[in-house]
Amino acid sequence: MMTNIDGTLLLSFKYSVLEDPLSILDNWDYNDATPCLWTGVTCAPDMFRVISLVLPNSKLIGSIPEELGFIQHLHTIDLSNNFLNGTLPVSLLNASELQVLSLSNNAISGELTESIGRLKSLKVLNLSVNAFVGNLPQKLSFLQNIKVVSLSKNLFSSAVPSGFQFVEVLDLSSNLLNGALPDNFDGDSLKYLNFSSNKLSGLVSPQFATKIPANAAIDLSFNSLTDEIPESIALSNQKTEFFCRKYRSLWKTTQETLYNPFNAFIST
Repeated sequence: MMTNIDGTLLLSFKYSVLEDPLSILDNWDYNDATPCLWTGVTCAPDMFRVISLVLPNSKLIGSIPEELGFIQHLHTIDLSNNFLNGTLPVSLLNASELQVLSLSNNAISGELTESIGRLKSLKVLNLSVNAFVGNLPQKLSFLQNIKVVSLSKNLFSSAVPSGFQFVEVLDLSSNLLNGALPDNFDGDSLKYLNFSSNKLSGLVSPQFATKIPANAAIDLSFNSLTDEIPESIALSNQKTEFFCRKYRSLWKTTQETLYNPFNAFIST
């Protein structure tokens, strides 16, 4: 007996793991008819096809193989807080049913390409604390189902793209993002926006936050933004210590806080 096609594809991940000190993958057996009882694997009960791979905090050392993206009905991947390296497989950007991709706190490198725009079902993207470089893909901001984007603590070095009309949590902090903040940023659905600790500079346009909700939490600190905060309810409604702390240029705040801005957090 041999495992089904999804099991075979999953075994490619097991073989790409160089060290498994917690023996997490010990019960991943080629002789099982399906992988549905393997640690970290969830199957759809009606067809025994893999829909979820969740193995956070497992101390796995290795890489992510291309085969993982070929699992047809996979909608959740959570391999956060491991020691995975290499680049993000192109196949994952073609996984049409993928809704959650969480690979935070690893050592994944390379660029995040515009192919991310193919993930029409994506709701949560958490690639924080890795070594991604290059431009932020503009097509990421156009995804209509996405709610959470966390790319903090990487090495992205482009300007901030506009868009993100449907995102509720957007964390691009601690990168190398540069240039001015875009006019007409959109952000119609935002609850939490963090661009802190980058290399953003220049004036903040009065149009930047016109579509951002008034109760959104915004952190633009630790940049080189200049001049006073423009008239905007969303920008004025921030705690000074969160919004303006330690700017590389002196900002004049228009008013003190009206509420506690930390009302949204990334749970993935």
